[in-house]
Amino acid sequence: MTSAFETTIGTASRFFSWWAEELTELVPPQLRRWAAQEARRTVLSAENGRFVLYEESRGGLVLHGEVDPHADADSQDLSRVSTRGRSVGVRLPRSACLIRRVELPAAARRDFSKMLQLDLERATPFRHQDVYSDHFIESGPGHEGKVSVHQVVVKRDVLDPVLQQVAASNIKVDFADCWDETGKRQMPINFLHGNQGEPASSASRRRPILILAFCAFILSGSALVIGFSKYENALHRLETETEAAQAKAIAVNRSLKTVEASLTEIAELRRLRTTRPLVIRILDELTRLLPDTAWVSNFKIEGDALEVTIVAQSTGELLSLLARSPLFTTAALNAPVTYDPGGQSERAMVRMTLKPAATPGRLPVDRESKD
Repeated sequence: MTSAFETTIGTASRFFSWWAEELTELVPPQLRRWAAQEARRTVLSAENGRFVLYEESRGGLVLHGEVDPHADADSQDLSRVSTRGRSVGVRLPRSACLIRRVELPAAARRDFSKMLQLDLERATPFRHQDVYSDHFIESGPGHEGKVSVHQVVVKRDVLDPVLQQVAASNIKVDFADCWDETGKRQMPINFLHGNQGEPASSASRRRPILILAFCAFILSGSALVIGFSKYENALHRLETETEAAQAKAIAVNRSLKTVEASLTEIAELRRLRTTRPLVIRILDELTRLLPDTAWVSNFKIEGDALEVTIVAQSTGELLSLLARSPLFTTAALNAPVTYDPGGQSERAMVRMTLKPAATPGRLPVDRESKD
């Protein structure tokens, strides 16, 4: 049970280590080198048997003077370097280092250290146990799936005496590297890296992971902001489209009401046309029925009721004459008969009920058929 548990833990650890390395490769080399640098550290540059003291911060150097390791401890600063609480390293001149440029398959990036270690004794006169070595990958695109790798080698009999001189002052050396060709910057290497049997500092290992975690946090926050912004934009667009649709619905509703009102008016006109005869036909019927000595002085239609004022010499037979008409159902006096003040005539107000227009509409046809 314990063996299976340890195997599972080891497999998970190797997976997460591989995953962290793969994510690290996604970070640009300049950012990886910047993240791998210590925030502030002390550099002892070995130059002509003396040490030049620098303070390095994010690649920037501040010169603090020279230190003679053979001088009296009370008169030199080397014994007090370890009290500053920073990482301390040794830097060799470029002439003391051998630099090899090798092209390796990019897919074998995690095995570069082993491949270079095996190739070192074949391509150089040095044996692996006699030198310190480290490598860095040249920035820029590779060629045919390969990348350029620079292996930096220094002999142990060159670096060990320098490390012993610093250790004699009770200073712990955390890194060792070389100046680049300009003499103003260090190479991105560490001869005391874990491939030499000494584990790299946990802070150096954790820093890229922290950088990746910070980048993941920034990306997550950006995704949330972008998603919220898209949600707000979609909501605003939906509100705008809803308002436009409401305006169109109101306009369509108004149009429908206008059409309904027009249809109602048309229906009323059709109803009036079918429920009562035309005015011109009513006048023609009155003209045909009344004698030549009678005339109509007032004419009014309200719905299916017709009120007329007739002036005649005698109004006694008017109701019987009007009742014969096929346009009227009833005929009756609406007021007492009066005399016309202008002459010897009588004035009668007659109210009649009109028949539907369909009945008189068929009369001309019937008459024509009888003829």
